[in-house]
Amino acid sequence: MDLGRTTRISVGRGSGRSWQKTTLQLAVALAFADASIVVLALPRIVDELDTSISAVTWVIMAYNLALIVGVLAYLAVQNRFGPRQALLTGLALFGLASIGSGTADSLGVLVAMRCLQGAGGALLLCGSLPLLAGASGSGRSPAAGWSAAAAVGAAIGPAAGGLLTQAFDWRAIFLAQAPAAALAAAAVIGAHVRRSRPTRTEADANGVLDAGTANAALLLLSAGLIGALFLVVVLLIDVWQLAPAGAAAVVSAIPLATIVAERLGRSGPPIALAAAGACLLALGLAGIAFVPTGEVGLVVLALLVCGAGLGLAFTSLTAAALGGSGSATTRAGRTVAARDAGLVVGLLILTPIFVADLNAAPQKAIPSVAGAVAAAPISDPLKSELGDELVKVYAATPQGSLPDLDPAFAPVRHGASGPEVQQLGALESQLQSTIETTVTHSFRRSFLLSALFALLVLPVLGLRLARARRDRPRASGRLVRPASRRQSESRGAWPHPG
Repeated sequence: MDLGRTTRISVGRGSGRSWQKTTLQLAVALAFADASIVVLALPRIVDELDTSISAVTWVIMAYNLALIVGVLAYLAVQNRFGPRQALLTGLALFGLASIGSGTADSLGVLVAMRCLQGAGGALLLCGSLPLLAGASGSGRSPAAGWSAAAAVGAAIGPAAGGLLTQAFDWRAIFLAQAPAAALAAAAVIGAHVRRSRPTRTEADANGVLDAGTANAALLLLSAGLIGALFLVVVLLIDVWQLAPAGAAAVVSAIPLATIVAERLGRSGPPIALAAAGACLLALGLAGIAFVPTGEVGLVVLALLVCGAGLGLAFTSLTAAALGGSGSATTRAGRTVAARDAGLVVGLLILTPIFVADLNAAPQKAIPSVAGAVAAAPISDPLKSELGDELVKVYAATPQGSLPDLDPAFAPVRHGASGPEVQQLGALESQLQSTIETTVTHSFRRSFLLSALFALLVLPVLGLRLARARRDRPRASGRLVRPASRRQSESRGAWPHPG
């Protein structure tokens, strides 16, 4: 399939070419990380900007929607606006919008700046693949480096954002991105661009995992990732009351496992790697759904499984998706749009479900709370007074938040005897644990739906595999062998990242 024109960077050998490649991969990782880097800061944004969980999800959604629209818009004018210009414009817009996001004083301004960031990210990602092809050198796969940077960037976003939030403030997440964008822009400006001859490409040497199937699977996989990159953060910070740095340490299990799995999974049939990765992601998400309250170690183990699935599936699917028809820019754009569309679909479907379950959870705990108060070894007048105070606390608690029981117990302690004060302390801990357990269980349905999104990748891959076997050409009663890697490379193909 003729790709038409492509762009190649003429760079020096050795360290110069390696520097260009590394910087371009940094830009790709930065754009993909930005879709999730803010999740650990959302609780603080909710408090500081006086908003709600439902509204603050637009900080994530706005970026992804703008990125999709930006990709589609750029693909319509790519013949008049080359990849180098797109990348530089995208980096400039991304960097300026990052500064604007870091200085926003309202949710509306922050969402608007995130839209500009998304537009910049769209230009950045569309222009990066053809330029990375030149920086990768002859015989090396730009798809491998691009897809690996995309997987690692998506995985490392929440952990990086949590550390910046804990060390400084949520605004530091955005302000720190501007220097990174400037560094990437400086590297691109130093590159000399020339046009090369048309090339041909194949994504899967077995002819099974085509670009359309890979993009559809990426969409579903990304929708499932909402559970690992967003829901688990809300659980850790809002329910289990972990600090952003502690939550960042927990979710760092995802990028660690992603990097290891991506390296181990560089060889092997892409369709098998994608299926195995989807199963691991679904297994990890289902595991989180049934983790007992406060069992952080089990969450880390489940996230390691999710990260391994991401490393296998995301990388292999992205590399296959980049092997479709059209220019390198077109292929990159389609892949980015599919991936971010999945994140948007996941947020649109899962957010109202988990917010409704989260809002209803404290009310579901009322019978257990009432039963514990009635059974407590304290006097009836204290029980009656405590019940009244608990009703007041429940009424004053915003939706989506855990009730703070201390204001209910504080006035009751003043009229209690020494032994009763101790009993009240034990009762408060019991009630708090009961509420946290009920709220933790309220996430179960959303985590299982996220796992279902990941599992839906399997029938998509299965249908493609069945079709490939049915339509496999035969000659003289014998199967026609696919082209070897050497034959593919002789036609100018990008080899599969094996």
